[in-house]
Amino acid sequence: MEKIYDSHIIDEFEGWNGDSIYQLDNGTLWKLTVYQYNYTYSYRPKAIIYSNQGSYFLEVEGMGEAVQVNQV
Repeated sequence: MEKIYDSHIIDEFEGWNGDSIYQLDNGTLWKLTVYQYNYTYSYRPKAIIYSNQGSYFLEVEGMGEAVQVNQV
């Protein structure tokens, strides 16, 4: 996978929720492509966007795995 953005989630992060939109401090918005739910709380966690064969993945510090997202 190729790293596209190395950033932080703005404000509070409350884990994965299938209909949430995640904003990075570089101004981009990302939404999960498949419903997932996993609650955790952190404030401004590190976030990395990867690209792999035309798909994008969001990895958030403390979540353990990258999830597929689309840019909004």
